[in-house]
Amino acid sequence: MKKAMISIWIIFLTGLFLTVPTADLALATSGDPDVNEETDRVLVKVTDNEGNEFVESVLTEELGQAEEDFLSDESSVLYEAQEVETLEPDFRRYIAIQPVSTETMSWGTERIGITELKSKTAPSNERVIVAVIDTGVDYTHPFLKGRMVQGYDVVADDTDPMDVHFHGTHVAGIIADTTPANVKIMPIRVMDEEGRGYDSDIAKGIRYAVDNGADIINMSFVGQGYSQYLADTIQYALSNNVLVIAAAGNEKADTSDYYPASEQKIIVVSATDNNDRIAQFSNTGSSIDVSAPGVDIVSTIPQRKFGSASGTSMAAPYVSGVAAMLKMDDPSREIPELERLLKVYVDDRGTIGWDPLYGEGIINFTEYANNPANGATEFIQLPEVHDVPLDKVWSIKFNRELLEQDIVNVKLLQGTNEIPIQTAVNPQNKEIITTTPLTPFKPNSSYRLLIKIENGENYEMVFTTGYK
Repeated sequence: MKKAMISIWIIFLTGLFLTVPTADLALATSGDPDVNEETDRVLVKVTDNEGNEFVESVLTEELGQAEEDFLSDESSVLYEAQEVETLEPDFRRYIAIQPVSTETMSWGTERIGITELKSKTAPSNERVIVAVIDTGVDYTHPFLKGRMVQGYDVVADDTDPMDVHFHGTHVAGIIADTTPANVKIMPIRVMDEEGRGYDSDIAKGIRYAVDNGADIINMSFVGQGYSQYLADTIQYALSNNVLVIAAAGNEKADTSDYYPASEQKIIVVSATDNNDRIAQFSNTGSSIDVSAPGVDIVSTIPQRKFGSASGTSMAAPYVSGVAAMLKMDDPSREIPELERLLKVYVDDRGTIGWDPLYGEGIINFTEYANNPANGATEFIQLPEVHDVPLDKVWSIKFNRELLEQDIVNVKLLQGTNEIPIQTAVNPQNKEIITTTPLTPFKPNSSYRLLIKIENGENYEMVFTTGYK
């Protein structure tokens, strides 16, 4: 005999509840740490004789000459300007890489479950573009064949973003190694032969990426000094549903002193070694979202070669590659969903829950790949709940009494770790299953509540706890 339709609610003991449609049994519920990058340029807002406004980067010396009325360079944007407003220094950023090592074995892809993720991902015609804003990319490298889309050299102002260093090619190789062929790389050069570049050029690179179809932007560089101009450009990317991923930096310092590593609106990545320890050089802090391998990582370098390097520069593209896979798996995923998945599928290390070293943990998509039922395509996603009390007990309420043949399996996960819980049918009301964690929740942490219903639908609810 067919079972009766059942509706379920996941309920706060405080009275909050959520509802979803019903099924058979449905439920409601960096660079050198000693370098201080001084800049010789400044960003100015210029108003021309026709009243048009635009932002330009000019030499500090040139601005001083203009203010003293002896600017002789007639090609300068300041020469016939009607009005000039100084905005902020045009800070210099630098690549987040350590000296190249002699290691010959790479381990990062295995550590984060890429082999399983690539093998289990269904073939797709979807194309995802990851913009590498860096020193350029050696697009002639055999390993990168067929992986490039048209890029741009902001510094030279042309369409030939050949790598002038090796950093950008190394970053691009990590992305290529972690993704299938229909994930494409957009090379954008904003830095010079020493791996240093101005915010004004970086901002142009970001806008080029957004305006030319990038889905994800990888920024493996840092620098001191907060730039409102660069922050506004990052916001331009986010407002166009382009996920931005950045390296934490290699100064063994707090990310709050560096940008874009201190930006809370983007995904900031710290680096780990092959023992799951935070790399001794990695920056840490309140902006860290997740961590990824960043020590002795083998990847492409110019002139058809491979080399090993270390840095949060290497950790960030691992996350960019995984994000591209998630986007390819479901093109409708927007930034909040990508961020959620990146933070959910982690191995928690350090202090339980989020911490300023690992963030939510080291990304690991083995479970996502090997257990499709845990993926977003197999679960009905319920609205997220925030600021959950640390002693929260969940109640799952049905619209009728549960029968013996009704099988409901409830799991509580933090990252990939299952949290012990106790479930019981309420003896006074057999329409309710109570779910109680055997240890208190950790503050400011993300959890998943999974409800699997035999012969019915599966549901997932992500919730985050508040502070003590």
